[in-house]
Amino acid sequence: MRSAQLLPLVLASSSVPAALGATLPDFFRLSSRSESAVTLQKPAVSPPFSEDAQDRDLRADLPTRQWRFKPWPTFWMPKYCREEAVINQLQPADFEVRDVWYEDCAAAWTICRHRGAKEPWGDILKTLSQVPVGMRQHVANLVILPGRTSDATAAYTRGSVLVFTPSFFKLGVLFHEFTHILDMVALQGVVTSHGYAEGTAFSETKLWTRAYGNDSAVPTAYARTSWQEDFADAGRWALSDMTHAGGLSVYSPGWRACAHQIAAYKAWLGELVFPRGGVCSGKVDTSPAVPVFAAAKPPPAAAAAAAAAAQKKPGSGLDGTKVKKIVMPKGAENMLWVYHGPAPGMQ
Repeated sequence: MRSAQLLPLVLASSSVPAALGATLPDFFRLSSRSESAVTLQKPAVSPPFSEDAQDRDLRADLPTRQWRFKPWPTFWMPKYCREEAVINQLQPADFEVRDVWYEDCAAAWTICRHRGAKEPWGDILKTLSQVPVGMRQHVANLVILPGRTSDATAAYTRGSVLVFTPSFFKLGVLFHEFTHILDMVALQGVVTSHGYAEGTAFSETKLWTRAYGNDSAVPTAYARTSWQEDFADAGRWALSDMTHAGGLSVYSPGWRACAHQIAAYKAWLGELVFPRGGVCSGKVDTSPAVPVFAAAKPPPAAAAAAAAAAQKKPGSGLDGTKVKKIVMPKGAENMLWVYHGPAPGMQ
């Protein structure tokens, strides 16, 4: 898929897609940020990186981790998953929920998949297992939808929740979206220690913009749309530089035009993404369990709520572990990044 067709946005309430905005709680209505008006002036690397080739190589290069899973009780689901179902005008009861444990972390990942989703459970769990644990540990919940939203959204990140539609649950897109979370969460200590306010994205600081200033290009055409998208696409391609034989020269002879950005990402986040020992250093916890149905009208919903009460309420994904809880900084849970990819088969 061509980066020029990537359209993640930090959305002001006036620009929230209809399918999302109509039911969006006040908590999720976002104020505009100065970055949304920024257009970076430098061109994209030429010739452009091949995202299809990248996805193929990431599949081959990154190891698959072993996992085990446990389904949630029928009448419970994570709060964030239920909210995403309602926002997308889907029935919460049509989602299956599983806790998944990977061999590189004692904490569980809680994933919600619509029964009509194209991706089977096995493919979802395998793909997520290939995301380096230092990235993977920063997601609270992952939601798989059965189709595009009414405004053709392909995927989006809301705070620490990743939401995907068919054909876009790919490692390259995952790395781009995970990097948005890392931008807001993983480097907050560095950001605040340099005098920036809590909740400032690392990509908005001079620590990142200086790397951009030392290059003659950005990684992709889409990276020109904002500092955050520049950082996210740099992260996507830095992963290939760190894992594929030959690095980025395999994907474009012009890659050195963005070398300082790639190097900066690796310097700041390389050891976090690939931690020594290969195990998680913490985990953003899953959202609290809530009843699938509200205890209100119509009567069948009330009956279902009563059934939920009779089932044991699932606990935290950190229960029974010594895994450190990663706390989202101020403002991070309000961030929304929307991704519109090309039609399947048009990559």
